[in-house]
Amino acid sequence: MNPKVSILVPIYKVENFIECCATSLFEQNFEHIEYIFVNDKSPDRSIELLKGVIEKYPHRKANVKIIDHQENKGLAGARNTGVENATGEYILHVDSDDYLDLNAIDLLYTKAVETNSDIVTCNYVLEWGEVQKEAVQDIGKNKVHFINLMLSAQAIVGVVNKLFRRKLYIDNKITALEGVNYGEDYVTSPRLAYYANSVSKIDIPVYHYIQTNTNSYTKKLTKEHINNILLVFKELTDFFGNKKDYDLYKNAILEGKLRKKIELFFISDSKYWEELSLAFPEVNQITDLSILSLKEKITYRLIENKNFLLLKLYRRTYNFTVYVYQKLKGRL
Repeated sequence: MNPKVSILVPIYKVENFIECCATSLFEQNFEHIEYIFVNDKSPDRSIELLKGVIEKYPHRKANVKIIDHQENKGLAGARNTGVENATGEYILHVDSDDYLDLNAIDLLYTKAVETNSDIVTCNYVLEWGEVQKEAVQDIGKNKVHFINLMLSAQAIVGVVNKLFRRKLYIDNKITALEGVNYGEDYVTSPRLAYYANSVSKIDIPVYHYIQTNTNSYTKKLTKEHINNILLVFKELTDFFGNKKDYDLYKNAILEGKLRKKIELFFISDSKYWEELSLAFPEVNQITDLSILSLKEKITYRLIENKNFLLLKLYRRTYNFTVYVYQKLKGRL
């Protein structure tokens, strides 16, 4: 079989989720799929459970590969291994604690063929058990607008809700930054989009993004995660800074740095704040703060004045309010 779509799935500590994920992939109503599961040295029963699911789908078995890492390489490394071994015309990344609607591949691939798109994206569904919320993917008015929305942190940058033509990776030597496990999508999706001829979207949310996996690569923020974000923006600045049309993107990169700096303050331990206050000094040239939400404006003003005591109080109050809201919505 010459696969039309390669589904790439990194595996690490997902024994409570992998059966649901794999079942949704094997039951797709689209036949020409290649499945590549990358065992990122998972220490639990994830692979054993995956193999049990595979046995239930003998017609899919010949098109399944399980690739074992000899050491844990992290999410970016697992994604790279998947891409290196893919042979499909298109690639879809699926995190192993998530799942797809059974018509997801058919809808995405059909849209790609109809529009001759290099990237086809979709909204996705955030799930907390029985509670769901749709997250909307904005692709803008054109490709440049789409890239700017991602760079400025105003649109979903994740790779998991996007079908990519594999040639984007291969012809342009695009890889995820190995060792970067927080923000790795932020540096990958905009670079792939830069080389795309066209981007389209289906209006149906066919990707289900599970919010209850405490072992997720991105659930626990550490100093390493902060360093990851700093590295991501260095790579983005270097990449777009070397392009002739850099002027189309430089303001969006600056806005993205500002929003991510604010975000890091809001989700990191306060022991990192003094060091974080020195990150991205170039954002100080932004004078129009109307681009920010009220929460972002308040946080940034407190950062500017190094009023960390008041920032702690504001963050605690805001987080408590969000907690109560999420509790009432059944998301906790």
